[in-house]
Amino acid sequence: MSYRFLTFKTVAAVFLATVSTLALAAPTPFTADYRLDISGWPNATITHRLSRVDSDSHPGDVWESAMSASIKIASGEERGRFQLDGDRVQALDYTSAYSLVGIGDDYHLDRSQLQSLPDRQTALFELSQKAPTARCASSQVSPCELDYQNHKGKTETLYYRVTEHGDVQTPAGTFPGVTVDTWDPEKRDRHLYFTFHRDLPGLLLKMRYVREDEERSHLTLTDLTISKPDQTANDSP
Repeated sequence: MSYRFLTFKTVAAVFLATVSTLALAAPTPFTADYRLDISGWPNATITHRLSRVDSDSHPGDVWESAMSASIKIASGEERGRFQLDGDRVQALDYTSAYSLVGIGDDYHLDRSQLQSLPDRQTALFELSQKAPTARCASSQVSPCELDYQNHKGKTETLYYRVTEHGDVQTPAGTFPGVTVDTWDPEKRDRHLYFTFHRDLPGLLLKMRYVREDEERSHLTLTDLTISKPDQTANDSP
């Protein structure tokens, strides 16, 4: 059970884990539902919500990216808040919680801890925003690099390369996508392939986790609701 718990946390961390451009696309609020198929585990249901936040403690253009995942014996959730200032994305706050058969942990990173590096929710949004025009779109150039903090505040580094642009078919519809191959430079046999919506930053269309050339898990978008910004703003601190 210990091995499986670590495996679940690793997949969730990398997924629930987790850039030079031209003009960056503005965010749009959405709620997306997914099915996550993990080798050796029951299928998991994941919900991702991107919403604009009205808050006295963080004035300005503040957004929250929240993900939750659940299977029969385990669950996890995390939220990252960030502020947009032109093309700059500044992480503000991060919380996460994981539970396996009633046993789990909670984590929190505040604004002072996130000043220099973002949390993984903010990093995922930033990656999706910059991927469509990233310079590292060819094997002839060096990969791009993304530094962020994991749920415990430890610095993590991902290399990535844009591998494909094209329409992506999902059970929720067909959307313009951009696919990014990401990997830990110290674990070259493990790759996460993220396919983002090209025009809606933060929206993941699908994901594949490949280890030693074998697909170990894949994520599928099953339902999508796009909201107007004024429908998602709230007064939570």
